[in-house]
Amino acid sequence: GGAPLCKTSKIWISQKRCLRILFGDKEAYLDKFRTAARARPINNQLLGEDFYRREHTKPLFKQQNILALRNLYTYYTYMELFKILKLRDPITMFEQFTISHRKSTLLINKAPADNFVSRSTKIWTTI
Repeated sequence: GGAPLCKTSKIWISQKRCLRILFGDKEAYLDKFRTAARARPINNQLLGEDFYRREHTKPLFKQQNILALRNLYTYYTYMELFKILKLRDPITMFEQFTISHRKSTLLINKAPADNFVSRSTKIWTTI
């Protein structure tokens, strides 16, 4: 959302790592380190890129119904804006949004800015 990518990337990597630890394929992970390289068949002694490849996390996010860090901001911003528009509370926040006269569910962004009103309006119109 409002944080730069260089600040959120460490959290994003930690989230993916935790997901692999909690819900990943434990047997496949442990199988890599069960035997020494010399005990493997001659064709498998050299460890290629498949050995070092990590498990994909997108299927794990989907299976466990967990939102990724990047999607959490969008979700909570959308929910807060929905509450503001539905309940008209707090009124000071509601008055900052411009609602279209043609369509009551359409929000108009006055000027692009780096604040909640501008970002939430953009998220509202794209979803």
